[in-house]
Amino acid sequence: MMRRIATLAAAFVLILAGGAWAQAGGTAWDRLTPEEQKTLKPFQERWNSMSPERQERLRQGAQRWQRMTPAEREQANRRYQNWRELPPERRETIRRGYEDFRRLPPDEQQRLRERSQWYRQLPPEQRESLREKYRQLPPEQRGSLRERYRQRSVEPRPDARRDIYQAPGQGGRPAPRGDRGGGESRGKRNN
Repeated sequence: MMRRIATLAAAFVLILAGGAWAQAGGTAWDRLTPEEQKTLKPFQERWNSMSPERQERLRQGAQRWQRMTPAEREQANRRYQNWRELPPERRETIRRGYEDFRRLPPDEQQRLRERSQWYRQLPPEQRESLREKYRQLPPEQRGSLRERYRQRSVEPRPDARRDIYQAPGQGGRPAPRGDRGGGESRGKRNN
């Protein structure tokens, strides 16, 4: 008789806990689709203890994974493996940078995406030239440059230097020093 009461009490507690979990916004593991369970299998043991926000992010990731082509999955696996091979300090630096980026206003995020795309479209020798110029700056100037870049508004300042490279959206091609617009010298050095 006591065992039966204990079993009923335990079942009642589980029912209440399940109801509280649903009210908190979490999704119980057994409520996931079979495809989600298969993709999220590594998280099964700790799933019910995760925050609803973390569960939702993982579910969205699982849905993206299921929509990927085999080639996209292979690329994602390679990128994940590269991530895992990074030293913990480097991963933490990347995480902090990503968190900083996510806190930026959407227009600033877009500006940074455009700058990044512009930079990636530069020929390799020009990217290396910019990196080398940056490396040759004294540490104080590099820090000042980074700080000035972080504080820069979305709209370019009238006094901003545009004499080395054009801004994104203007052809995305480098403009030689001294060339302030279209003309015959585009792409040639003005010495």
